[in-house]
Amino acid sequence: MVYIVDYSSTIFGKITGIWSKYKASDLASWIIKDILSRNSLPIDLVVLGNVIGAGNGQNLARQAVIKAGLPFNTPAFVVNQICISPIKALQTAYVNIVSKEYDVVIAGGVESMTNAPFLVKTRLGNKYGDMILEDSINTDGLRCAISNKLMIELADNIAKKYNITRDQQDELAYNSHLRALEFWKQNPDNFIKSPEKNIDENISEDISREKLSNLKPIVGDATAGNSSALADGASAVLMVSERILKEYNLIPLAEVVGFAESFDDPVSFPIVPSLSTRSLLSKFNLKKEDIDLWEINEAFASVLAVNMKILELDYQRTNIFGGAIAFGHPIGATGARLVVNAISGLKKYNLKKAVIMVCAGSGGGYSMLIKNI
Repeated sequence: MVYIVDYSSTIFGKITGIWSKYKASDLASWIIKDILSRNSLPIDLVVLGNVIGAGNGQNLARQAVIKAGLPFNTPAFVVNQICISPIKALQTAYVNIVSKEYDVVIAGGVESMTNAPFLVKTRLGNKYGDMILEDSINTDGLRCAISNKLMIELADNIAKKYNITRDQQDELAYNSHLRALEFWKQNPDNFIKSPEKNIDENISEDISREKLSNLKPIVGDATAGNSSALADGASAVLMVSERILKEYNLIPLAEVVGFAESFDDPVSFPIVPSLSTRSLLSKFNLKKEDIDLWEINEAFASVLAVNMKILELDYQRTNIFGGAIAFGHPIGATGARLVVNAISGLKKYNLKKAVIMVCAGSGGGYSMLIKNI
């Protein structure tokens, strides 16, 4: 069995906001160092999700490991499956522990969207005319390379297909901020804050339905208010084997039960988490009624709405502490933050099981099952 025994997260900052002066490797090193400050364990491996790699330098995870003060011989690497990257990092840690390759792994993700560079392709020269700058946030993060459509366009198409209205999306966005504010009123542990801000920077403390409804659409019914915000941040968990748990007399926060992944038509990426979740439940012979809490990444309110609709989920048990619409979406990190939220919810309400669901560009979906201990 595999257990989560600790976690750390930065608060999430707006793009060009509180963390803008820091590299992704800095943010990642902080959460590693924070975990190390509470745990005297030999770290066998560090795995980090990260999406926009251009400009980060070689092996971001190794940079973070060395900045955090871990030994030079600590293995570390990055995984990139767009928004499911941090969950894939946790799954990679899980597989390594189950296979007895390693016993102690820090896994999570990081993104500095502020420091994502603009790209210009001039390797072969420019014989005539203008040169085009590409935003690597779009090229490597928010534009489907297969359909050449932005994620927001594809999400809006799915919303229309499943009859998700603008009003429904704005209502979910509104509640995301309210729930996130309630979460921070609990003064949760293990969050790295900035001198300027002690909650996620994007959360609006004066949110209203009127403000949301007055926003002009970007595409269809999708607005800046019912879509996740570009952000900077890092989150990670400390995962250990049962042997280490007993040897060091550790108190587990949760058991990592398992994972499931699905892939489908890239233009249907918003609904793929429903497929991976059905696969996950089937894999462990569970029904949706066996799950106490659900975390669905709020890339867009339509993603939350459509997956709840397909799976017939109770919103009162879904994203109870808000989601990426409120706290922002540093795309290589958010999945790990959802795991932190799920653990917090299970502990606060003394519940048993939670499922974390994330979609990704190119048609991916990942689901993770954890159990309260």
